[in-house]
Formats: sequence, structure tokens, C-alpha cells
Amino acid sequence: MAEVNLEHVTKKYDGGVTAVNDVSFQVADNEFVVLVGPSGCGKTTTLRMIAGLEEVTSGTISIGGKVVNDVDPKNRDIAMVFQNYALYPHMTVYENMAFGLKLRKYPKAEIETRVKEAAQILGIQDFLDRKPKVLSGGQRQRVAVGRAIVRKPKAFLFDEPLSNLDAKLRVQMRTEISRLHHRLSATMVYVTHDQTEAMTMGDRIVLMKDGIIHQIDTPLNLYDHPVNKFAAGFIGSPAMNFFTGSITRDGGLQFRETSGVHFKLGGPLESSLGAYEGRTVVLGLRPEHIGIAGITTPASEATVPLKATVDVVEPMGNEIFVYFFTGSGTQYVSRVPAHRMLSHGEHVEFLFDCSRAHVFDTETEKAI
Repeated sequence: MAEVNLEHVTKKYDGGVTAVNDVSFQVADNEFVVLVGPSGCGKTTTLRMIAGLEEVTSGTISIGGKVVNDVDPKNRDIAMVFQNYALYPHMTVYENMAFGLKLRKYPKAEIETRVKEAAQILGIQDFLDRKPKVLSGGQRQRVAVGRAIVRKPKAFLFDEPLSNLDAKLRVQMRTEISRLHHRLSATMVYVTHDQTEAMTMGDRIVLMKDGIIHQIDTPLNLYDHPVNKFAAGFIGSPAMNFFTGSITRDGGLQFRETSGVHFKLGGPLESSLGAYEGRTVVLGLRPEHIGIAGITTPASEATVPLKATVDVVEPMGNEIFVYFFTGSGTQYVSRVPAHRMLSHGEHVEFLFDCSRAHVFDTETEKAI
């Protein structure tokens, strides 16, 4: 295996469209890095440039210490797993997995050894004589992964490989790919629009939007310490709640929403927000930091109660998502244990744990 390094990589298409803009990051040897972001953010284009399927407009891409900008895809010693499996329908599973090795003229005995070893790892040894059309989606994806494994490449590239599977299979394959990463000690670059996949699979996450990297971090750091409003709102389900208001100092540091709702702030925010007194900012709270009286207890001395009207309740089994309106008419969401059901139109007291608040500059959208 080997490290993958991108330095100031840009991709421009005819017509002046910039799909990827000055992207730099490094994937260490044996590391699992996930590229995530909304549709059109440039993550798949970045992956295709690493694979050699797209030309680099400027910047350099290195694999194993060697610049590969002008190296053909087949000579980059990478293996790519696609969203649509890309299996040959007229070939058996064995033949699909062996095809790339045959093209490279590997000895027949070595091909057989590699294919059977990969099939054993993926639990598809009983399907080697079958054609893809009789396999389920999950089985086909295992074959596609197996075809990559037999190559024993320097790096594995995954382009949204689970998006065609149903919810249960996605969870299962997610676990299997993570297990495979540890078993092979492989360098992997994985593209997805699914933040759950990114959070559960990656050693680090590269968060992109509009062709630009907004944050590179571990999953927990990205969740707990977003660098800007986009990162805060994209990672997390349900998404972070945002409140627009001003900072005042009325009996202590206060955040006053435009509707008149106000939260008392303190702790680590006291020093960082002092310079923003009188200015408009955006305050963010994750759904799990908004409790409900009678269901949760105040999380800290900074917890602020607020009566609001329940709009929609989504039972999730062990927890419920409660959507509600404040005086501003904006909808927000709370995530609480499922101790009792609430109903549409019910008036309840929500508990805002302002010690867990994130605050963002309204102009730059950067975290304060």
C-alpha cells in the first residue's frame, strides 16, 4: 500500500466551470479517508482524477511518492469500485474477479489463489460459478469489491459503492468494508454523499462544497468542532438548529433572537463573544442539546427553558425527533429519549443547553 497526496489540484471544464478548486490533502499509508459533501461538490471528480479517469488542470497527484498526472489509469496501481458494480454479465463471478489479472498475464495458479482468497474474505465462495444476474445487489457489490481485492493495489478507490443498496444492506456492507480495511491494512479513498457512511467508516473526513475543501478532520472533531456554518449544518442528522440574533450584555452575556427569544450565554463563549456585542451572529444547537421538560433534565446551569408548540413528532424507536415552532415562526428540532409520545399542537417547555452552543459570524460564516 502507499500514501496518496494531492497538492493544489484544480479541475476546470470547457466553458470555465471549475469543478475542483485548489484541493490539497494527504491520505496516509493504510488510512481510510472519506470525501463527503452535497451533490456537485467535486468529490467524485476528485476521486476520478486520482484514478486517472479525469485529467488534472493544475496541481499534482502522487501515489506512493510518484507523481501520476501523466500516468495511464491502468498503470497507477489502484483499484476502483463503482456505484453500478460494472460487472460483465456474460462472465461468472470467478471470471469477473479474475479478468484484470488475466489481462496482466498472471499465472493461472496465482489467479486461482487470489480469487479464492478474496471470495473467502467476502463470503462469496459459493457464488463463483454464478452469473451476476442471479445475484442480489449486495452480492454483486461484494464481487465488485473482490475484483478490486485480487489486484492487491497500492490504493482502493470507492465511488459511492453502497448507494444502490437498500438500507439494511448498506449498514451491512458498511461494516464489511470497514472490516476489510483493517484486515488488508489498505489505503482507501471513499466517496459518499451519506454523512452516516462518512462518520462511521472514515479515519478522517474531507468535507467539500462547491469544489472547495471546508474541513478535514476526524469524524468526532468534525461533529464537535465544525469550522463554519456549512460544516455544522451538513454533519449531523437531524441537522443543527440555527438561530439568528444579536449579542447583548444585559445582566450577563445574552443572545437575543430576532423574535425576542433570548438565551443567556457564558463559560467559554464569554471571552470569544465579547467583541461581538451589538452585532448579529448565528447561534447553533444540535437537536440532542435541546431537551424537553418531563422527558429530559436540564443539562447544565446554562440551560434555558422556552415554551413552544409541537409540530411534527418522528418516533425512531429508542428516541424521538420533535419538530417545533418558536415565536419567530421558524421550525427547529429536538432529539430526546422516547419516554412518552407528544402530539401535534401540544405546548411543551423545551430546554436549550446553551453551554453546547456554536456561534458563527454572519458575514464569513466561520465559527467564533
